[in-house]
Amino acid sequence: MTNKIIAEKYFGILATVDWNSNQWQAESTEEDLKNSNFGFTKEHGITYTSLNFAHEVYPTDENDYYAGLLPQLWTKTPDKENAKLVKIVFIKAKNWEDKKNYIVGFYAFPIFEKGKKPSPIASFTEDFETNIKALPKDIHILKNYILFEDEDVKKFIPKGKKVGLRGFNYLEKDNVYSILDRMSSKNSDVKLQGIKYRIIKTIDAIER
Repeated sequence: MTNKIIAEKYFGILATVDWNSNQWQAESTEEDLKNSNFGFTKEHGITYTSLNFAHEVYPTDENDYYAGLLPQLWTKTPDKENAKLVKIVFIKAKNWEDKKNYIVGFYAFPIFEKGKKPSPIASFTEDFETNIKALPKDIHILKNYILFEDEDVKKFIPKGKKVGLRGFNYLEKDNVYSILDRMSSKNSDVKLQGIKYRIIKTIDAIER
């Protein structure tokens, strides 16, 4: 009898952005830019991630989607095979003040597509580069961010994998559920609970 190789199923992604003291709903501060851990931001003094969670502040596109940017997915786009079942992208950032990493929010039921959108901010004249979009009802920033510590790696990252420093991590079902459970435990949030329910229902249906 031959052993069958079971392909890994990935239902989520964990990606990193630079810190924004305005909750990614307004331009990053000068201190944010100066202390960014992304080379592009330090070199050019700008970031295209500053409005990633401004979906309730600025308008959507013609199809009602709101687009943001995940720098780690720009040069290394998600593999079509690995990403075909991805239902949620968790977004992590390092707070330059306390030097700690936090999961701050997510895009659920995402579409990975590179593009540009006009800047809605008068003081920022360049177009915003984008590579992820979702409906505003599926984009959420947490009131209470989730501290990402070393001991969380075993639950939040697939076994045998390390947290991507320059890249991103694909997540298996148990990782996705663990992160959602941690979010729920720290946030009494109707929108979060609704999205969590739909994510779990969708993944469980695929797994049947």
